[in-house]
Amino acid sequence: MRTKILTAALLSVLAVSVQAAEKPMKILIVNDDGCESIGTTSLQDKLAAKGYDVWMVAPATNQSGIGSAITFRPGKVFDTKKIADKRYCFPGTPADALDFGLWGVLKDAPPDLVISGVNDGPNTGMAQVNSGTVSAAARALRYGFPAIAASIGYRFTEEEIKNKWPSTHKYWPDSVDYVVTLVDKLNTSWKAGADVLPKGSGLSINYPPLPVSEIKGVHYIDNEQFPAPQIGYDLLADGSAKQTMNPSALEPGEGDNDTGWLNKGYITYTLFDGSWNAPQFQAQYEALLGK
Repeated sequence: MRTKILTAALLSVLAVSVQAAEKPMKILIVNDDGCESIGTTSLQDKLAAKGYDVWMVAPATNQSGIGSAITFRPGKVFDTKKIADKRYCFPGTPADALDFGLWGVLKDAPPDLVISGVNDGPNTGMAQVNSGTVSAAARALRYGFPAIAASIGYRFTEEEIKNKWPSTHKYWPDSVDYVVTLVDKLNTSWKAGADVLPKGSGLSINYPPLPVSEIKGVHYIDNEQFPAPQIGYDLLADGSAKQTMNPSALEPGEGDNDTGWLNKGYITYTLFDGSWNAPQFQAQYEALLGK
């Protein structure tokens, strides 16, 4: 009898182990383009078709350029909408959508990976700082979840600007396929319960709006340290202020930075974290201010 009990217990443990090994990666997708963005809905569909357990929570409206803003209103009731299986629209910012995904929809079964995007337009230079896409991914890192922010770039020609970036929309599906391929690659070495990416780190991907045959490869590069602003202001005679677009933001930058390498036809990888700490400067501060 004792042998039978031990055998049954061992078989039960083995069954649990096999089940855990076969558990699909759970992925939460967010964005700043809104819950109807094809860059996000198609990413969810394509990953789900591969067998991943994919959930999507995105802002109800386009929230591009809103950065890390949140709605802090304890007690407020939000009119959330479930628009498809595992797909939600949240009336707030990208950071709000992330929080609703992590601490609402998936609070009892957290994801293994967060993906923000695929965003319509590049998130390099100052755009990365302003980006709701990248900010949502950085917020996920701060909570301890591995995260990828993914975007597709623009071609800065007069025709592209005038016609609202046709190349970006033409090759947007290719950028989505690229992210799916990347997740497949990560999944080959991932085990349930393990970290998908190095703990505390994230990856910001910018994909060129080009045919696959013209993409030159992958280049690891930092976000520009001191990027030019995207916007400016004109002070008007009545005391009001008019926001303007910095003309340099619509020029094809070619420097040795994330914007330049993307515009040269490379898929750029920028590694980031959400720590907001800079201990490397401590000695300089001690020299300035004392210990």
